[in-house]
Amino acid sequence: MKKKWFHNKTRMIFQLAVLGLIIGTLIFAAFRANLNPDYEKYCPFGGIMSLGSKLNLGTMSCAISETQVFIGVGVLLLIILVGKLFCGWLCPVGTVSEWFNKIGTRLGVSMTLKGIADRILRLGKYALLFFAAYFTMTSSELWCKKFCPYFGPVSGFNVDVVAWASLLAIFGAVIASIFFKKFWCKYACPLGALSNVFANILITGPILIVYIILVLAGVKIGLIWLLLALVTATALTEAIRYRFFSVSPFRIRPDKNLCTSCKVCDSHCPEGIEVSSYDDAVTHPDCTLCLDCVKACPVHDSLKFKGGKWLPPTAIVVMIILALLFAKQFPMTTLSERWGHFDEADSLNRIATVVFDDLKTIHCYGSAKTLQNKAARNPGILGIDVWAANKKVVLYYDTAQISETDVKRYIFTPSRYNLRKGPAPENTPQYLVGYRVGIWELWDGVDNMHIYRMLEKEPGVYGFSTEFGEPVYAKFYIDPDLIGPADLKKIIEQKKYEYVLNGDRVVERVHFSLENEGEYVDTLTYVQYRRTFFPNFNRAFNEYNDYSAENMMVLEYDFPDAENSTLIRRMSHLTSHLSFDPGIVRLRAFYSDRPVLQIYFIPEKTDAEKIDAHLRKEKLTCKMQDGSTRDYDNVFEFEGPYQVKSLK
Repeated sequence: MKKKWFHNKTRMIFQLAVLGLIIGTLIFAAFRANLNPDYEKYCPFGGIMSLGSKLNLGTMSCAISETQVFIGVGVLLLIILVGKLFCGWLCPVGTVSEWFNKIGTRLGVSMTLKGIADRILRLGKYALLFFAAYFTMTSSELWCKKFCPYFGPVSGFNVDVVAWASLLAIFGAVIASIFFKKFWCKYACPLGALSNVFANILITGPILIVYIILVLAGVKIGLIWLLLALVTATALTEAIRYRFFSVSPFRIRPDKNLCTSCKVCDSHCPEGIEVSSYDDAVTHPDCTLCLDCVKACPVHDSLKFKGGKWLPPTAIVVMIILALLFAKQFPMTTLSERWGHFDEADSLNRIATVVFDDLKTIHCYGSAKTLQNKAARNPGILGIDVWAANKKVVLYYDTAQISETDVKRYIFTPSRYNLRKGPAPENTPQYLVGYRVGIWELWDGVDNMHIYRMLEKEPGVYGFSTEFGEPVYAKFYIDPDLIGPADLKKIIEQKKYEYVLNGDRVVERVHFSLENEGEYVDTLTYVQYRRTFFPNFNRAFNEYNDYSAENMMVLEYDFPDAENSTLIRRMSHLTSHLSFDPGIVRLRAFYSDRPVLQIYFIPEKTDAEKIDAHLRKEKLTCKMQDGSTRDYDNVFEFEGPYQVKSLK
């Protein structure tokens, strides 16, 4: 009998739907340069790991929301009550592994590992689960991102991914699965290991109950020990017993009175289970209730499944719906902290809150923690709640110390943006006028960038700065001969604008509005304006303060690219590189009548030629915090002759 690839059409529809959503999102994102879809939004493993972080540290991981958590909990409940349905019906990595193994089967190169090698290799996924859970629970960062065969490719191997580890995982999930049935799933998948912990609930359940009783009795036992006990018990059960102890009544059961021993069920099992060898229920640890064997069996009722063929897909749909409903009803904070004299102020009814409903700079646990650290430096702010997925922040403060306006002013970060970088054009006006106006819906760096992009094509606008207010005030430096307040109002209050990013046309919708007509507040010469908005850099080192001006000389270069963002980020590298010469004591970039770089040095210890040679090396050697050194590409270029000046 010729084996059909997709005889179980119901399961195929689920698998194709998941892959279709992922691929469709990737294609859509490729044509929308400003679209950054959340590929973890429905990841159950990330949700469960983040829940562990929440229980251990009180904080969620990355940008994980309650949606992932409740889907993860739903998957675990399905495993306990029904079986490992996620692995066989929804997991995109499992689907890809299974389909590639079909290719291997057609080519005659696929095999199922058995015996001692199989049992030993199965322990690998438990080691990965332990480390993934441990590092997530102790840092609130999803450690599994580093090697996940799903997250790596869909994220474009972003900064959270360790490329070699992710590529190795992809190899295990794809290439190795051509030759060995479900290689990744059986031997490396941490979610598969976690699924087995809950499939083995009659062994792991009592461990969990004993742990809870001990904790309630006052015994201090960290979650790490519970994790270790659960993982160890399940790993040994799988490797030694080759079956799990489950409470689920749903098992595939052969009827030996009807079975003809044709072994069609064996050949159709994507896990490589010898279904025909079981006299009663199929209790193999790899069974995912995919029902491929049941649907492939040519003898009616020779293989039976309690609940019928529609139970697995129905249970999956119900689980997803309930998980999404619960997520709506029970939002979970990414970070929730109280400090200082919060309890005392709360008992005196002096605690009030400031709510930010759309703080765009908050996008993960890290950015939430940064905001908390800033808030904690103000003695009047005593607590914070953050929902990173919704970009919502609530700050708690003592009304006897500060006001709501004080809180907002402290959290606000004033900014300055120069739209006309580089050398001054020939038609630069002699004077620029400062126009100040309040702008509603302007608050953080993301909003500032919208204003920047809307104005950068306007030749009459040179730059702007922001300052706290309600609304936030922006001061625009403009050439009044080219643009006026009415023009600015029209540009800023447009409902959408376009710009080009990486060659793609991007459309952004915005909701800014001006408070009033604004006012002209000051006038600057072009040079004054440039000095005000120039990103000055000034670092002293090598005992600079031990020398007087009479002992120093200055080496000066024209630095026309000083406002290049890449160079600004690398100035610390240049400083470290130059500091290896004991005669160099200071590095400075500023605007005189043009952008310049100045290097202060002691003539008795070094000279201009040596310094110039340092600057022109292909690599910048930098000293790291641990005392080691590291080389970086030298991205700095200095054209024209340098000047040597005296400070006397």
